[in-house]
Formats: sequence, structure tokens, C-alpha cells
Amino acid sequence: MAQEILIVDDDPDLVEVVRLTLEAEGYLVSAAYNGQEAKERLAVKKPDLILLDVMMATYTEGFDLAYELLDNPETKHIPIIMLTAMSQSANYVETFQYISERPWPVSVFLEKPIPPKKLVETIRKVLPETSRS
Repeated sequence: MAQEILIVDDDPDLVEVVRLTLEAEGYLVSAAYNGQEAKERLAVKKPDLILLDVMMATYTEGFDLAYELLDNPETKHIPIIMLTAMSQSANYVETFQYISERPWPVSVFLEKPIPPKKLVETIRKVLPETSRS
């Protein structure tokens, strides 16, 4: 059975490029364009992995969602790869200080733009071997 990945990002163009890349590798892909939509999708079905943008409606929406998922027994086991352009943001230092009060809620950070090969390699490293088909 193919592994399922949920992409959470407010950039429809990025979502589509990532979707095509991952589907070509045999993954099932769904998308949410903000944190609330992601929570609604997760209430219905749990993916094997989440690709999560840092900045959506707010500078920390991705981290806020990641912490919610980490605190929820039904979702805390789902690995999260955080997609970020934060280092290009003027508010990076303030955002970093905000999120560093707790342990990082994600498995890996990848900086946008993400080369497709690097994205796929990272996903393969993060997803448990036993769940691959």
C-alpha cells in the first residue's frame, strides 16, 4: 500500500509541484492550504507524513499546528518535515525565539525552494522502513 503524505502550505503552486514530484515517486498526496484545513483533513484520515509550511496566515502558523499535533495522542506519532523560507524573513530571529521555548515539534527542516531529489531523499529517511511498500 502506498504511503500517504499531507502537504500543508498556502502556496498553491508549491503544493502542485510537490504533489507531482511525490506522486511520480508512488506516494498518495493530499493538500491543505492552512492549519485549520489541515486539522479537518487529519480528523478524517491520518497520513504517514506531513510536509508543513512555517509561515501561512501568521509567521508561526506552521509551528502552532506542529505543536498541536505533537500534543495530540492521535497525531503525535506522525513525522513532520517543515518547509521554510524563514531564513529569508526579516522576522526570523523573533520567530526563532518564540518557537525555541519548547523542543522542536518537527523531524526535519527543509529550506524553500526545495530541490525535488532532496525532498524525496529526506522523506525516505524520515518515514519508517516498515511502512514502505
